[in-house]
Amino acid sequence: MILIIGAGLAGLSTAYHLGDRSCRVIEKEKEAGGLCRSYQKDGFTFDMTGHLLHFRQAAIKALVEGLLAGRLEQHVRRSFIYSHRTYTEYPFQVNTYGLPPEVVRECLLGFIATLAKPAATRPEDRSFKAWILDNMGAGIAKHFMVPFNEKLWQVSLDELTSDWVSWLVPKPDLKDVINGALGIKDKAFGYNPTFLYPAQGGIGMLPRAFLPGVRDIVYGCELIEVETTRRRATFSDSRVEEYDTLVSTIPVPELVRRCTDLPKAIRAAADGLRCVSVYNVNLGVAREKISDNHWIYFPEPEFPFYRVGFPTNFSPSLGPRGCSSLYVEVSHQPTRTVPDTMLIQQIRDGLERAGIFRPDDELVVADVKDIRYAYVLFDQHRARALPAILEELARRGIQSIGRYGRWEHTSMEDAMAQGKQLAEQLRAS
Repeated sequence: MILIIGAGLAGLSTAYHLGDRSCRVIEKEKEAGGLCRSYQKDGFTFDMTGHLLHFRQAAIKALVEGLLAGRLEQHVRRSFIYSHRTYTEYPFQVNTYGLPPEVVRECLLGFIATLAKPAATRPEDRSFKAWILDNMGAGIAKHFMVPFNEKLWQVSLDELTSDWVSWLVPKPDLKDVINGALGIKDKAFGYNPTFLYPAQGGIGMLPRAFLPGVRDIVYGCELIEVETTRRRATFSDSRVEEYDTLVSTIPVPELVRRCTDLPKAIRAAADGLRCVSVYNVNLGVAREKISDNHWIYFPEPEFPFYRVGFPTNFSPSLGPRGCSSLYVEVSHQPTRTVPDTMLIQQIRDGLERAGIFRPDDELVVADVKDIRYAYVLFDQHRARALPAILEELARRGIQSIGRYGRWEHTSMEDAMAQGKQLAEQLRAS
């Protein structure tokens, strides 16, 4: 028996690709999807923060397009950064045109200075902040990369490693930075210049599309304890499941806490893994086309949020006629909380200062979701501890996969690919 913990994309993809192999998926929520879920409230459909589909792997693109045949629409990204009271296109480093001239000059000169620097001898040892300075220069660091990322990660960037950055933030060519300072646009940048999104129903359509291919799934049942030497798992409804392989997609620290017979050193290592939490605040406002954009980044500290997205611009079906919807993301340390009413007022004030809300706008929905595990912190402890944790789990028949199972910063595509790859390995064994 293959036992799969969690019906997010990684778990569903594993079960789907196992085909006729005996497996059971157990999910603590009452529905599948993990964070890739949608829900309805007062006529609006909201996702659990922004989830957009973009692909680097042909096999996963074909899988998703097959599962959602005829139900996906392609969009050309409309994403901006609001700083210095100015909207500039994303990504910042190749779109400084329109900012105050002294800011553009500082960004250009800083980037040019990086071209004369010798390559770092051990780039994997660099902090995230050092990576930014080495690759983007002091000006881009000052005016976007450092303040935005410190707002997102909630720690000094000197504490973070840089081994995860390259696929998300590639270094541009000098020509591209100069063109961006002059307002010349001759190509798209970033990993998501276009994206796919369901025409109806929100991103929750994707996990639901897997379900006809998953034969055995139990909802409303949480993992309580794993005896790894006996390969036996106990759940909140008192069921006890024996397994040959346990596939876990829950956060690594949560899994290790539930494994009662792991070495103390492994348990201590898992306790030291860090993450940042995010308030996902979903808003509905009684005014249509509140913005033309898909999402906007806010690096400056006067705004409590780091990103604001506009779901009804992904699909008008996500809100009632005459209304707009927003998702607003606010990072926080897991141990720090803000009352919902205070948080919503802070967000409203910030949206008015940014010119997105008007003082007379009527909020018809304001719903706060606190995502405990949102972004994994890539720090030196993770770099040292994670390989040993995953190796020990694997030695005991536990495969930990997915964004939180691998304790990494990856996409929906990666979660599905990991599930597919693991299923193929298990089928071959």
